[in-house]
Amino acid sequence: PGGSSLLHPLHYIAAFGPSIAGIAMAASTEGWAGVRRLLARVVPSRSALPWYVAVLIGFPALNLVAARLLAPDFLARLPSWHRLLFLLSFTLVADTGPLGEEFGWRGFALPRLLKHRRPLAAAVILGVIWWAWHLPTFFIPALSQHQLSIPIFLMNSLALSVIMTWLYQRTRGDLLLMILVHVTANYCGWIGIPFNEEVAAEVACATLIIACGGLR
Repeated sequence: PGGSSLLHPLHYIAAFGPSIAGIAMAASTEGWAGVRRLLARVVPSRSALPWYVAVLIGFPALNLVAARLLAPDFLARLPSWHRLLFLLSFTLVADTGPLGEEFGWRGFALPRLLKHRRPLAAAVILGVIWWAWHLPTFFIPALSQHQLSIPIFLMNSLALSVIMTWLYQRTRGDLLLMILVHVTANYCGWIGIPFNEEVAAEVACATLIIACGGLR
């Protein structure tokens, strides 16, 4: 009941379910060598460093611009700098989503989808699965999704899936970058960027990637 559900052990088992499943499936299908390859993708490559800058700086900037254009009064509610830094560290420690999910979604599932599907199809399929996995959270008052629109969250999942699939291809599957995209997207919500404006920015970015042939 209430916020105490966040401390329940089952909450963390559920939150880390995709990553647990991804590692277990890697072990089942490829043995410990597959698990080692999966975990090795968390080590950043030098060629991917420019993408880290784009994600850590460009992604929040894009969301701030969208919020400024679509909700002009947002800047008056933006937390102070020291509060922004606190929320960043809080997101890294308290947010179970990125580490709890990405070893499953982009660690195990995406590379296998890409073997049998075109990149756009793989992104859409995984985006729908990602969205469907979150559906129970909309009915748990203690969780953040409870206050969100399910259809808009679907748009959010699809757009982020397109963006992350595009980055995945550009970095040869850099899994740490996928985790950071997830962290950054959630952080934008922690600092108070309205969810609808955040989704608008992500949809615009995903649309541009598709229109420019980024997932061909």
